[in-house]
Amino acid sequence: MPSDDARHRTKVYLEEHVNNANLTEDDDSTTVKFIVAYAFPDYPWLRVFQDKNVSLVFGVGTPETEPLPVGVGYIEKVPVTVWCINKAGISGTKLRWKAEAELRRICETYPAGGSLFTWQRLGDNEKNLGSTVLYSVEYVMRYKRYS
Repeated sequence: MPSDDARHRTKVYLEEHVNNANLTEDDDSTTVKFIVAYAFPDYPWLRVFQDKNVSLVFGVGTPETEPLPVGVGYIEKVPVTVWCINKAGISGTKLRWKAEAELRRICETYPAGGSLFTWQRLGDNEKNLGSTVLYSVEYVMRYKRYS
């Protein structure tokens, strides 16, 4: 994937700045395993959590790009979805909230290339997968990328 692709740039940004110490089990001391991946895999969600033994996924979706005047740059709007499930010692809704707080923290703390990242929360969702519930919340990350 080209390094100037908004999905790739967002994935790298999250991988560099998400602090695992802020993503904990319900006891607030044991950290959870998480991954940053491209959104919507072509296999069942439970496989993501079971095969990779993760508790939390930050999924980077397909961006919407708005061009600015020629030679200036672009406004990038990249959807980022947080997915998690209940596990022993982990309440999905509580972990989802911690992941949301972490997204807000890194947005406020780490502007990229002088461009301020802003987040817009689109809403949360719970999907019954039969044996478990998949909790999610979708944000859109917005930033200006200069040419």
